[in-house]
Amino acid sequence: MKDNSIIKKETTTKKNSNASAIINHDDDPRDKKIFEDKSRIKDLEKELSKRESDIAFLKDKVANDQEIILDVIGEKKLLKKIIHDYELKELDVKLNNYQELQRKHHKAEHRLFVTKNLLDEAHETLKFQAKVIDDLEKRGLAEFILRRYPDSLHEYKKRSHD
Repeated sequence: MKDNSIIKKETTTKKNSNASAIINHDDDPRDKKIFEDKSRIKDLEKELSKRESDIAFLKDKVANDQEIILDVIGEKKLLKKIIHDYELKELDVKLNNYQELQRKHHKAEHRLFVTKNLLDEAHETLKFQAKVIDDLEKRGLAEFILRRYPDSLHEYKKRSHD
């Protein structure tokens, strides 16, 4: 029995020394450093997670902003094309108006030219008719009785038959 008691004492002593080691384990500076390191790792992991979520948010924001920029660029190109087309149409309308005005001007010039020629011919005819009338009035009584007519009257008759 004595042997059993010694064994019991030794185990109890070991248990007590282990318990004191566990109690003293908290006071060990290495253990504190490990605990602090683990705590720091957890904090850094939290910060890393937060920064990763911030990065993901910023990436989404950049992608969204790039889409907006591309949309604006597309709209700008479309507006430039619309403005260019409008300016071309406006120039085409101005050109057509100019050509129409030019055509009307040429038509009016032609009418003016034709009317001037007709008026010149009418003026020449009136001058010639005035000469024929004047020659007939200057004819004497003998020429009247003999039925002699001035040369201008004969020429007038030739012109009127042609």
